[in-house]
Amino acid sequence: RSSDLKVLEEAKRDADLHHAACNVVKKPGNVYYLYRRESSQRYFSILSPKEWGASCPHEFLGAFKLQHDMSWTPFNSIEKRDAEINMIDKLLSHQTALPECREPNFKGLLN
Repeated sequence: RSSDLKVLEEAKRDADLHHAACNVVKKPGNVYYLYRRESSQRYFSILSPKEWGASCPHEFLGAFKLQHDMSWTPFNSIEKRDAEINMIDKLLSHQTALPECREPNFKGLLN
């Protein structure tokens, strides 16, 4: 049940990240940078540690992309997650209709 555990851990992480302070309106598709103040308060910023440079005021904890389903993807998994989402979108947008069938078909079921 490691997949069950993984889903629970991700849900807990996502809920935890949604409780971090943020002074901007979070928009799906954007990457946000998580920091911790001396008071232990965690907050999201739109500025990366590189953009802060030497004046970075607080401990950097990680970068996360807010997905359209409001889940968070860690920075090092963004490419993989985006590829998965693109594949799902492609499959969903290219569904083909099954041919119309006017009578029951039990072929292959009755042997």
